Amino acid sequence: MTRLTRLSIAGQAHYVVLRSVKDISLIPSEQDIAALFRLFGFASERCYVDVNAYALFTEQIHMLLTPRESGDDLSRFVQMVSRLYGRYFNDAYSRDGKIWQSRFESAVLQGEGRLLKAVVYMEWLPFILGFGEPQFYHWSSYSHHSGYRSDIFMMPVREYWQLGNTPFERQKKYRDIFEQGPDKAFGEQLLAAVKRGWPVADSDFLDYCDISAERRAPLRGKGRPKKTPSAHLSDTN
Repeated sequence: MTRLTRLSIAGQAHYVVLRSVKDISLIPSEQDIAALFRLFGFASERCYVDVNAYALFTEQIHMLLTPRESGDDLSRFVQMVSRLYGRYFNDAYSRDGKIWQSRFESAVLQGEGRLLKAVVYMEWLPFILGFGEPQFYHWSSYSHHSGYRSDIFMMPVREYWQLGNTPFERQKKYRDIFEQGPDKAFGEQLLAAVKRGWPVADSDFLDYCDISAERRAPLRGKGRPKKTPSAHLSDTN
């Protein structure tokens, strides 16, 4: 089957997954986490990409990213983070060779109630994948959204900002929502779409963006994007 070129749209969130090569633990220590966080901030500023959420694991990294100005910036961000962290990792552990699989996975994620569901599911992944209770897993954006830590590189999705007028209100409301658990059916559909490069969006949005039929998963309803987006097809990593 011919591989689809990557779809990225400025102003829209994208669920992104990077995977390590076999037998590599991506984040052996807290020092490595700190290095990766610094790179998130560095790449966010230079590539004009908002980091909306994240969950870090030994063999994979999940992120929700929004390129602000151009669809090209999504790949630029991922390439910058993966290249610089690979260099840091090899220097730190006296090794050579790549640490990432050759191509990252991604899917455009339209709003209309989906963004916060995606964030909650991502931050529940520690439990789903068997790493323990998500509230005590420090390598995800849950601590930021719930008010237990402030990650300076983070820019929460607009649905999070709508939870309240003050940080305290938003954090408390998010904790309440999070305690209800993830929408597992939605999460499974989302990860399947990420694997295939399919947008997770309403049919009107797909029509409005002129998304081809081969990219359309059975995840459709009604709705339009806030403004005319700039869709970009890329064959880069």
